[in-house]
Amino acid sequence: MKLSKMQLWTQPNFLKLWFSQSLNSLAQILLQVVVMVQVYQITESVTGAAGVLAIMSLSLFISGMIASNIIDRYSMKKIIHYAGWLRGLFTLLVGFFLFSDIQFSIIFMFLCLVFISFINAWYQPARFAILPLIIPKDQYIQANGTLVIIQQLIMTAGWGLGGILAVYIWFPLLIVLIALAYILSGVLAHLIRLEKVEVKIEKSEKRVPAWKEIWRIPVVRGITIMETVEGISNAIWTSALLLAFTTVVLNAGEQWWGFLNAGYFVGAILGSMVVTFNAKILSNKIGIMIGLSGLSMGIFTILFSFNTIPIIAVLLCVLMGPMYQARDICQVALMQDAIPEKRLAGIMAARNAFLTPWNGVMILLVGFLADIIGVQAIYLSAGVLYLVASFIAFQQRSLREYEFKSEQKATSIG
Repeated sequence: MKLSKMQLWTQPNFLKLWFSQSLNSLAQILLQVVVMVQVYQITESVTGAAGVLAIMSLSLFISGMIASNIIDRYSMKKIIHYAGWLRGLFTLLVGFFLFSDIQFSIIFMFLCLVFISFINAWYQPARFAILPLIIPKDQYIQANGTLVIIQQLIMTAGWGLGGILAVYIWFPLLIVLIALAYILSGVLAHLIRLEKVEVKIEKSEKRVPAWKEIWRIPVVRGITIMETVEGISNAIWTSALLLAFTTVVLNAGEQWWGFLNAGYFVGAILGSMVVTFNAKILSNKIGIMIGLSGLSMGIFTILFSFNTIPIIAVLLCVLMGPMYQARDICQVALMQDAIPEKRLAGIMAARNAFLTPWNGVMILLVGFLADIIGVQAIYLSAGVLYLVASFIAFQQRSLREYEFKSEQKATSIG
């Protein structure tokens, strides 16, 4: 079936996916915040509150490993649909166990969070794989850009909004609203009308494991190697390390720490908008764009590490956002084009299962090294690693000279 060539925002299927993604992101971040607040109030323990994120991250990793092996056998639309209903149900159970007098209710609550996180590991690869089924190739970059814009806005406002809602809104009501957001996200996905027939892998069909496919497809291998290298660099932007940089290197108060965080998010949102409105230009030189992003991040991070003036540090954070965000969007669009259609979800799940724990380990390692060699040296090293990632992009011809497949060619390949 030929994909519609209508303007992106006039396509009902894309709008349904956009709202579904928005409700999913909002529900996800609000659930984390309000549950952390409640667990802290009940246990009076920072460790207990931090355990919420730790347990959810571990479950994401385990589920990602499982999903990468079997997700290709199922309908992506059905996965997103049922994921909404299941997470809504388990969210209600989280609320029930938090206020239950049942013995060990807190343990049951954490088990529910494990299931929610387990399902999340299926949602993102399915969302990644369903986009090419509802829009034409020349709209991949623009579509991913618009999805990222709303996600960045929700991330920027979500933590603060969640804290306020947790204080001023009755907790059971808040849990019900989060559950409804998850369910409505699933319902909207169910209403999507696919423009192309989903290609699923039969159970009897022999196939190469998804994690091996990552290394067999040249551009996917190149991007994954880049992200592995950058996993070390990206760890410097965690709140704890950025706070240390603010107080030790900039010799500034905690308010400047907030400005630095806000500056990067502003830059990221601006970058998403630039990509969205210039998608056609970027698609012609998508590999070069990815390499230039790493180059700019390396230069700006090195300048950031030597700078001691707070306002300049904020400006550098704003400047980093657009290019890095543009790179992320371009990478997603490129992989949606390069990966065979029926392996999209499986390969993305395998990548997530590898990169999520890797990034978590790097955060711990970078924090440890900062105590030994100093926070300024860590930021300087990260800048050098961004330059290494840029070199990897420019060095690989398959990535540097990548051109989007035509619809006709893609159909024949699939």
